[in-house]
Amino acid sequence: MATRTVKSDSGNDLKLSNNGGTGSVTITDAGDLTIDSPADIVLDAEGADITLKDGGTAFGTLKQASGHLVIQPESSKEIILNDQAGTASLTVDTANQNVSINNGNIVMGTADKGIDFSAQTATSATGATTTAEILNSYEEGTWTVEIADAGSDGNTATADTAVGKYTKIGNQVNVNGFFEMASESMEGENMLYIRGFPFAASSTANTAYVGVVYLYRVNTQENTTLFMDLGSSVAYCQQKKSGGSWDSEPVSCGDIQYASTCSIRVNITYQTD
Repeated sequence: MATRTVKSDSGNDLKLSNNGGTGSVTITDAGDLTIDSPADIVLDAEGADITLKDGGTAFGTLKQASGHLVIQPESSKEIILNDQAGTASLTVDTANQNVSINNGNIVMGTADKGIDFSAQTATSATGATTTAEILNSYEEGTWTVEIADAGSDGNTATADTAVGKYTKIGNQVNVNGFFEMASESMEGENMLYIRGFPFAASSTANTAYVGVVYLYRVNTQENTTLFMDLGSSVAYCQQKKSGGSWDSEPVSCGDIQYASTCSIRVNITYQTD
């Protein structure tokens, strides 16, 4: 059979309608149905639902609800977004209300945006106040430990090994580092500083941050502890003061006994602004 064309006169619309006003118009064909418009294609359903079927069986609906576009599969079915090869990239499990990223990451396109946990039950402990419930940062990496006789500039020790790792979750940073000394010419009376931390400590915290330090071949007293002051990106060591006092004093560069075999290990968790 030759192709038949139904068209309106120039400038007029072509409408297919039933003869009663409440029936339906059905187009049945054994091949594909192509709607080709030089402008837009508009689907206008006054019943608010556009039902999608395959062989007469419904598998999903496009709905309008209070002006919102609702994509609704049939009961216990999933909504799947495929890549160009037909492999599932994102799956919405509507039965259990879970979303699966099948091969990829969730990428935050705007800084300081993240995962909002405000639906959780926040702490109700006396004296505690919730200040944020959005996880908006994650980072892990390496840093280079530096030993010096000043918080900035000054003299630095020569490293045989200087390695460190860090993990930042939100505004909390966990850092560990190892420094094995090859030689040093630092000023003996100066405080011993650990530098190179990947982030500065918060300047608005209530107190300095305290960490763990292990000093090998360094002459120290009891209770040697790592300190990082507010707003600082360097740390230093405090120890029990010699002579039986319970006061503390800083570890100095002069406490290093064997520079060629001295080593320092640090671990500290602190917050950033």
